[in-house]
Amino acid sequence: MITRMRKKAIVYGAILGLLLNTSAVADWQADSSDKKQAKAAVALAKFKDKHPEMESYFDQAHGYAIIPGVTRVAIGFGGAYGRGLVVEGDNLIGWTSFSQFSSGLQLGAKYFSMIVFFKDQAALDEYKKSQMQFLGQAGVDLATVGISGTPAYSDGVAIFAITRLGLMAEFSYSGARFKYKAIESGD
Repeated sequence: MITRMRKKAIVYGAILGLLLNTSAVADWQADSSDKKQAKAAVALAKFKDKHPEMESYFDQAHGYAIIPGVTRVAIGFGGAYGRGLVVEGDNLIGWTSFSQFSSGLQLGAKYFSMIVFFKDQAALDEYKKSQMQFLGQAGVDLATVGISGTPAYSDGVAIFAITRLGLMAEFSYSGARFKYKAIESGD
C-alpha cells in the first residue's frame, strides 16, 4: 500500500514539475487541475525530451493536437483509439479524438502518444472538419523503441508518434479519423 502511494506521489510530483516548467510544453500552459491537460503536458514533455529536433515544428506550427495515449490492437483486423486536445498558438481551443480501423497482415498491440502539427490556419481548419483519411502502414514496434512520423509537412500537416509500450508487426491499410470539438461546445 505504501509503495502504491509513493508511486502516486512521485507521478503527481513529476506532473506538477513538468507543468511548472514552461520550456517543457511549448507556449501552452496546462491547467494542473484538469487530468486531460496534465496528461497532455507530460506527453509533450516526453516528445521534446526524447526528440529535441522536433523543436522546429513547435516553433513553426500554427497549432497542434496532442493525444497522450492511443491504444491499438490488431489480429488481421485492428483498431485504435485515443483522446487529447488541440492548441492554437498558446491557447487550448478544443478536444480531439483519434480512431482507426485497419485490415491486412498485422498482429500485436501497442500504446503510443501522437502529436499532429498544423503548419497554418488552413491546415487547422481542415482538421476541424473531422473527415476520414485512408492510410497505408508498415512497421514493427518492440517495447518502447522508436518514433515514427512524417519527415516534413504534407498538405500542411506533420504527424509524429512515440511508442510507449507494445509489440506489433504490420503491413496494413486503414481508415483513420480525427474528430474535433471546440471548447465552447462543451466537454
